[in-house]
Amino acid sequence: MPDLSSIPTGFNTSFADAEEFVRAVRFARPGWLVLAVIPVVLAVVRFAVARQRRTSALPAEAVARLRTGPRGRGRLARFCLAVAWSVLVVGAAGPGWGVGDDGGVAVGRDVVVVIDVSRSMLAEDMAGPPARWQVAVAAVEELLASLRSRGGHRVALVIFAGRAKVLVPLTTDYDHLRAKLQEIDGAHLPPEVRPLEDAKSGTRIGSGIALALAVHDPRFPGSQDILLLSDGDDPVKDRDWADAVKTARTSNIPIHAIGLGDPVRPSPVFIDGRLLEFPSSNGVPDPVQTKLDEEVMASIASEGRGHYLPAHREVPKLGEFFRTKIEPFRSRELTDDALPQPRDRSVWFLGFGLILLTAAWILRR
Repeated sequence: MPDLSSIPTGFNTSFADAEEFVRAVRFARPGWLVLAVIPVVLAVVRFAVARQRRTSALPAEAVARLRTGPRGRGRLARFCLAVAWSVLVVGAAGPGWGVGDDGGVAVGRDVVVVIDVSRSMLAEDMAGPPARWQVAVAAVEELLASLRSRGGHRVALVIFAGRAKVLVPLTTDYDHLRAKLQEIDGAHLPPEVRPLEDAKSGTRIGSGIALALAVHDPRFPGSQDILLLSDGDDPVKDRDWADAVKTARTSNIPIHAIGLGDPVRPSPVFIDGRLLEFPSSNGVPDPVQTKLDEEVMASIASEGRGHYLPAHREVPKLGEFFRTKIEPFRSRELTDDALPQPRDRSVWFLGFGLILLTAAWILRR
């Protein structure tokens, strides 16, 4: 977005309102929009052909061509035709905004995002935001921005460490999801996700996956996914996730795993600037070292019949991952009593396009 800090406040407000309006527009048939570029292509071809003819014509022919060239009415008629085509294409794409009164069907998939916020996710070995959990949050924010332009998909948010907690149930309110994402603080976890005193480990991937399964809507089997963002580092390595992954596979819910962290070089963990240590056999505390366990993450994706994305130290492009690996598959249909539909505005564009066609016809007479 351009820097608007030096522009008057009134313009800033208008620009923000316009940007918000554009983001609110939805198209029922977005594939039609590619046809809107045809007038531009034809104009470029026409210009190239005319230029070639001018350079190859004899002087006398060039003068005659200038004398018999198109008049102003003809140019205006062609302009009206080009704009009419573009407007009619937009109308055919089914633009809509606001909330309509009529019933409708929203098509999309249900995705439960599961973010690991255990202590190992505090390791600052990432190339973008320093901590792993911060990269996970940034990646999900990018995913939500991508889903906003499409609409229809429902997303839920689950976090886990020693235990799991639902932050947001399935919803299409991406603004609410983004607000909840920004509340996550990997260094200061809510009590509900902290491990119990008798817990084997502070990283229970299985609890996160199990809760994600419970969050899914049983009305729409076959159009559901789980997106797990973690470093896979569990000190006890007891495959606590195996039963939950088996349940997901039986329920036909793919688990897509996003591996975060350096898979080669271990990193220390700091909490509020203090090095995290554990007692050793010789009585001298040793620093906690953590790295991405790709074997665990790849196994979860493989056994969960999903995809594994080794993001490593980079912020994963979840929007692109969703479009290519998840969105092409079966969508659920959600009736209007659960999700309001935008009001169809096609008639506005179709009517204006017909007016322009009529104007072009009159100008060419």
